[in-house]
Amino acid sequence: MKHSRAYIIIGVMALLLLASCGQRYQAKGIVKDFVKAYATEEIDISDFSDLDSTKVISDSLILALRDKAKSDPLFKKDFQLADKPDGATLLFIRMRFQLPNDTLEQSRTFYFDKDLTGIVAFK
Repeated sequence: MKHSRAYIIIGVMALLLLASCGQRYQAKGIVKDFVKAYATEEIDISDFSDLDSTKVISDSLILALRDKAKSDPLFKKDFQLADKPDGATLLFIRMRFQLPNDTLEQSRTFYFDKDLTGIVAFK
């Protein structure tokens, strides 16, 4: 009985790990597509953080992030962002990158809805 319980726990943990890796892979793909479509110049993406969640991003903060994003020289101004579900938990991932002929590493954080249907905001 003790062994079967341990196998069940290990199996559930393995499934959760695989699901988490799949979401991170999907989020990375969304960000890479966004960068490819809207970056004003070629950038060298060096790394992505783990995908995490937050509940502390308010609607007013999302609006402020979107306004600030419009003046980000890294991206064209005609980008489209997904709607933020009311009161929902957001997922986020940080992209680290370098610009051509630059040694300084920069980063941007991208926020998604929980279903990863699109980028809600970035900073």
